[in-house]
Amino acid sequence: MTDSEGPAPLDSVALIANLLDELGAASGPLGVTELSRLLGQTKARVHRNLTSLRQFGFVDQEQKSEKYRLGWKLFHLGERAGVQFNIRAIAAPYLHLLRSTTGQSALLSIPLNGEALVIDAVDNESSVSITVKPGNRPLAHCSAQGRIALAYASAAQRTRLLGGALAKPTPASLTDVGVIQERLALIRKQLIEEAPDEVLTGINTVAAPILRSPDELIGIISIVGSIQHLPAASSAGEVSSLLRGCAAALSEQFGCSIYADNGFEMPKAVRQLARGKSSRPTLESQNRQDP
Repeated sequence: MTDSEGPAPLDSVALIANLLDELGAASGPLGVTELSRLLGQTKARVHRNLTSLRQFGFVDQEQKSEKYRLGWKLFHLGERAGVQFNIRAIAAPYLHLLRSTTGQSALLSIPLNGEALVIDAVDNESSVSITVKPGNRPLAHCSAQGRIALAYASAAQRTRLLGGALAKPTPASLTDVGVIQERLALIRKQLIEEAPDEVLTGINTVAAPILRSPDELIGIISIVGSIQHLPAASSAGEVSSLLRGCAAALSEQFGCSIYADNGFEMPKAVRQLARGKSSRPTLESQNRQDP
């Protein structure tokens, strides 16, 4: 596929991949204007690529609204891919372990064009539950999941997401691009991130990356709760050990041993789960049993 605006072939492939990602994440059909805004591309270029995708059956266009949605061919491909690669099903036991061990809601996100998209949530069992609904996209620059997605994003995606004025939902939200870039580098070393009071005052999220290789992010596992139960600096204590352990076990299932290579050990509860044993301890009992 060629493009009269002159991008390299790989740029056209990247645009097609991003178009399909956006259509897949949307709750309904999207128009050319919406897609061009989301991707930072011209309407003409988006329209040309959508037309080609429609010819191959990868997208469909509604006659009345002229908006686009994923096509039948992708449905069949997705059915086949789902058998081979289902991160939601694979991660589910670890989400339940996090919820039962910490008492907080556990979330699973996937990277989407440099951002994080929540695809599953296991809410805590108390009468008041703090959670994030699937389909939510946490702000890239001032959320734990968002910064992890940014840490493994391409340079072009970072430029797009960090360019211009950055939203500041709370006084604690990070908006200094230099500071954010430093945090992104730290994420790749420490394999953990948190965002106390950044998205909403009184709420903290701690997250860890799920990797298929040291540079390939395929998911983000996290817990969210009130500052009372998940205070700042939770990323440096017992919670981080459990969260990294779950992310390590999931990464190893996809062939990446980066957590072990960096000296992060799995807590006993996670090792038991990875071996197929049922375990629902508290953090305190875990420490007593696993020196």
